Amino acid sequence: MPQIKFTDTNVKTLSADKTTWFTDLTCKGLRLCVTKGGVKTWYVNKWDPKSQKTRSIKLAQWANKGAHCRWAKEHLGKVTLDIQEGNVLTRAERDADVLARGIPTFAQALDQFITHRRGDRASGKAPMTETTEKDYRGSFSVHFHAWADMPVDALPILEINQYLNKLQLTKPQGAARAATVGGVVVRFVNKLCALALPIPGLLDPTKPRSRVETGKLDMSVPFADRWSEIEQVENEHKRLAWQIIVYTGFRSRPLRELTWSDVDLDEGSVTLKRPVKKKVGDRTVYLSDDALRLFKRLWEIRYDDCDWVFPSRRIIGVRGHLDALDRLPLTAAGDIRHYWMTAAREVAQIHIIRWLALHTMTGDDLRMVGHYGEPSPNEQRRGAEAIAAAINSQFGITPSSVVELKRNHA
Repeated sequence: MPQIKFTDTNVKTLSADKTTWFTDLTCKGLRLCVTKGGVKTWYVNKWDPKSQKTRSIKLAQWANKGAHCRWAKEHLGKVTLDIQEGNVLTRAERDADVLARGIPTFAQALDQFITHRRGDRASGKAPMTETTEKDYRGSFSVHFHAWADMPVDALPILEINQYLNKLQLTKPQGAARAATVGGVVVRFVNKLCALALPIPGLLDPTKPRSRVETGKLDMSVPFADRWSEIEQVENEHKRLAWQIIVYTGFRSRPLRELTWSDVDLDEGSVTLKRPVKKKVGDRTVYLSDDALRLFKRLWEIRYDDCDWVFPSRRIIGVRGHLDALDRLPLTAAGDIRHYWMTAAREVAQIHIIRWLALHTMTGDDLRMVGHYGEPSPNEQRRGAEAIAAAINSQFGITPSSVVELKRNHA
């Protein structure tokens, strides 16, 4: 192994016909690797008394600017100390150390958390849905892949915080979701391993902004124009789904997953399967005449080969329900729920609104609906009819019955 004096002048002009290692007798343990192509890389080579083997640690490539030899000599001492104290480990050794201490990596902790949440829970809370699991894994893969193999107790919280706050400037929703994923995983590991890890405050506090403030909902678009573009949807099942959302404020997914066994046309009600993510159980909602009229039309055009209220026109093995509603030029499903809530607040009581809109019922809401924890059919119908009348007024929709027409002009 050739020996030279490690100075910036000597190293700058150094070359080799093949990969060659150079040393300096005055800097024991510091080596310089020079390739045929001229790439120069610093290494520290030291004996590890704990593992009883030699460690070779890469420092950095040679830089033509600055006192790089001085930098390498300074880091020689730091790396030597780390090796002697047992702080320098290979990836396999780190994994074995983490396993011995019972502390999972960030990625392993995510898997354990999801497995826990997908199972039955003694608290009575609903298990995590497949959609939520997919969202969690997707957010983790995009934003935390650089730290996935680190033990949870070694995560660089400040570095993650800085990354997410920078992301928040351009993608606030993505940053908020990633912060939620990171936070719940660390909390879970704290409880699982009886640790006292600091819970990361991954995002600086920000003032929440409404859909109007963020520009996601353009209030200058006339309501009549939004109804007009819904009426122009060619697929009748999708058009009726949009119109039912206008009258009910339902979320798209529980609506699209309805089967005819969930619909009672005689009673004028629908039972939605687990419409509230964090609650176990179905919810029966009574409809206005306008919404019921749309469900009766769906019954007339139903497909005989399935029980879906909103069947897909494509058949892959068996016919499924509609995967999604195509976004309209002016309107998203969230926009319609916003309009529904705006109209509902003016004409109905809040606990009725929250029940009809498939919201989680708070303690105050439950006290208002009484002992059985849900509004009576008559209360729901009165609220739904009042909201439908307000919607008709805002959207310029012709009422569905003569009785309603007389009521509006009385």
